[in-house]
Amino acid sequence: MRCAVYIRVSTDKEEQKQSLENQKNLFYQIIEDRGWDVYKFYVDVESGTTDKRENLQRLIEDAEQRKFDVILAKELSRLARNGGLSYRIRDIAEQNRIHIITSDGAINTLEGNANMFGLYAWMYEQESQRTSERIKAVLNSKARKGEFKGSVPPYGYRLNNGRLVLAEDDTPSVVRRIFRMYLEGKGFDAIARTLTREGYPTPAQVIGKKNAGLYWQGTSIKKILSNPHYVGDLVQGRQTTRSVTSKAREDVPKDKQIIVPNAHPAIISREDFEAVQQYMEGRKQQQAKPKAKKHLFTNYLYCADCGKALWYVHYRKGYVCGNYYKHGKHACSQHNVKEKELIEVILADIRNMAESLNENEVMGRLEVKALQASKQAEKQRQSIQRRIEKLKEQKTGLIRLLASSTITEVEYKEATESINAELSSLQDQLQGLKSLQALKSTEESIVRLKNELKQFIKLDELTPEMVHRFVDRIEVQADGTVNIHYKFTAPALLSA
Repeated sequence: MRCAVYIRVSTDKEEQKQSLENQKNLFYQIIEDRGWDVYKFYVDVESGTTDKRENLQRLIEDAEQRKFDVILAKELSRLARNGGLSYRIRDIAEQNRIHIITSDGAINTLEGNANMFGLYAWMYEQESQRTSERIKAVLNSKARKGEFKGSVPPYGYRLNNGRLVLAEDDTPSVVRRIFRMYLEGKGFDAIARTLTREGYPTPAQVIGKKNAGLYWQGTSIKKILSNPHYVGDLVQGRQTTRSVTSKAREDVPKDKQIIVPNAHPAIISREDFEAVQQYMEGRKQQQAKPKAKKHLFTNYLYCADCGKALWYVHYRKGYVCGNYYKHGKHACSQHNVKEKELIEVILADIRNMAESLNENEVMGRLEVKALQASKQAEKQRQSIQRRIEKLKEQKTGLIRLLASSTITEVEYKEATESINAELSSLQDQLQGLKSLQALKSTEESIVRLKNELKQFIKLDELTPEMVHRFVDRIEVQADGTVNIHYKFTAPALLSA
C-alpha cells in the first residue's frame, strides 16, 4: 500500500511545530506496524476551512492520478473543516479506489468504517463557524475602540500599540503627491510610471514582501486614492467573507461599517479626499464605453526579452511591449512591430508552405523517421523501466531501515525525496516517449494540413481564423524582427 500522509497545523508557532513532530512520529509508527510504503508527506500550515492550501491541492491532484492507495490523517478536521471540501475529498478517493483512514478511529474505509463521515464533516464545519464568529466579535470590539485590526497599515502609516501613526519616512509625502497628481489630471498608470521612474518604494516593498515587484501599479494608486483612512478616520469592516467555508469577499454597506472619526493623524484633507472621489466617479462614467476592439494578433505577440504580451497602439498602427508601454524604458524597450508588415510575412509563409508541401515525399521521409524513432524509443523505455524498478526496491529497503532505526527520519525523508524526484522525471520521460507513437497518424495530419492551407491560399487578407489555425506564438526582438512559431508540428518532424 502506497500511503500519502496529510498533516495540517494552524500556525507556525513553537507549540504547533511540536504538534507537527508528534504527528509525524505517530504516522511513522502506524506505517511501520502496517508494513506500508510511504508515498509522500503533505504538510500545510493553514486554516482547515480553506481549500487553497498548497499541499492539500497537491494531495488532491495526486489522488486524481491514483499515485497512492491510502490517505492517512490525524482526524477528518485535519483534512477539512469545510463540509463541501470534505465531501469532495471523499468522492475523489472513492472514484480512484483510495482509502481514507484517520488515526482517531473515526474514519477507516479500509475496514468499511465510513458511515459517520457526513456527521463528522458537519460537526467540524459548525465548530469552525462558531470560532470565526468569536474572532470577528473580538476584532470589532477593538475597532470600536479605535484600534486598527489589520496586520498591514495603509501606505504612509505605521502601527504603534494597535494605533495608526504617521510613518517617519517619505511615504506620507508620497500619498499627498499621489492625490495632488490625480487632481491635476494624471491617470492611475501615469502616476504609477512617475513614481517608478523617480524610485519611490512601492507599498509591497515598504512592508518587506518577499515577492514585491519593482514597479508601481495603477491598481495600487487607485487603492490609495480610495482609502478613507487618509482623512484621519478609522474605517473598518468595509468587506467581509460570506462564510467560514467561502473566502470570497463582499462589500459591507457604509451604515454597517465601523467608523471612528479622527482616530489618527490625517494625511489628506477631507475636502481633497471628497474632490478625488467625485473626480474618480466622473472619469469612470466618461470612460464607460463598449469593449475595445480585439486586434488581429492580440494574445499571439510576446516580447522576446521580458516575455510580456505586446499591446496594440492605434497611432503607431502596430504593437509595442506591454511592459514598456505601462512602466516605461525602466522596465523594457519598445519591441514595436507594424501590423501590416506582420500580416504580409505570415501570408507569404502560408502560401509558400501550401505550394511546397509534396505529399509523396513527405510520407516516405516520415516512414523512415518513424521507424528509427520507434526503435530508439523502445530501447530508452526498457532502460527507464529497469531504473524505475530498481528505485522502487530502494524505497522498500528504506522503510525497513527506518523501522529498525538504522536511519533517521531526516535521512529517510531526504532519500525518499531524491528517489521521488527521479521517479517523477523518469515517468515524464516515459510519457514523452509515448508521444512518439503519434508519428503513426502523421500521414493523416499532413493531408489535413495541406487541405487547410489550400482553403486560404486564394485569400488576399489574413483573417482571425487563419491566425487561430496556423499561428501558435510570435516573439518580437528589440529591433522589431519577429520569430513566428506555427502550429505545423508534422512538418517540423522533417527537419534535417
